[in-house]
Amino acid sequence: MARSDTPLVASPAGAVEPAPRADVRSEGSDPRERAREARRQALLETAERVFAERGFAGATMAEIAARAGYSAGNLYNVFTSKEALFHEVCRDASEQLHREQRRLLREPAPFGERLTLTTEHLVDFCIAHRSFFAIYVRTTGGAGWNIESYGDEALRMERETEDDAIRSFGRAMEMGEILPGDPIVCQNLVNGAFQRLIVRWIQNEGTADDLRKQARALLTLLRRALGVGDAS
Repeated sequence: MARSDTPLVASPAGAVEPAPRADVRSEGSDPRERAREARRQALLETAERVFAERGFAGATMAEIAARAGYSAGNLYNVFTSKEALFHEVCRDASEQLHREQRRLLREPAPFGERLTLTTEHLVDFCIAHRSFFAIYVRTTGGAGWNIESYGDEALRMERETEDDAIRSFGRAMEMGEILPGDPIVCQNLVNGAFQRLIVRWIQNEGTADDLRKQARALLTLLRRALGVGDAS
């Protein structure tokens, strides 16, 4: 998909505004630090929406500052450039997604339950952070995820999530919960299928109900392909 300066998402009916990001860095800190982190998160959420609506080229620090209740000068005191703010938006949301996915992948539950938990979480995260995924689609042209430019920590967490998923498939094969095969191939199958589903949902400006319905249908097909029993 070609990049442009026109809005990518037209706020279709059923779209959900980004939910507040999990604040894990301010745990145990003093009230001033927590307040500072809360302001930072609110700023990132505003920037996320503006970047998704305008594209990187069309977004301006002045608009982001105004919508977040900052002066442009104060915003530049926090982020030295639009590029720095853009990468922080992407890095922050990506780290949250992979942190939560890894926690679910490590749940001591049967494979079928873990598969359902992780895919439902991904769908809910997409709906709550629609703007973030619109940025993803815009910056990759719909070709898939590419977070190398978002920083070493985001890239490390993505790789750890993928490794956890591959181990989850491997354990399930050893225990006879799914058909035998190559865990890496299985991970690529599931990950690639849901990536493409999300990309098309963003490009087609689908609703939250659209994504949930399509994700349930896709999960049913993937469970059959893997040899997982019907979900209860």
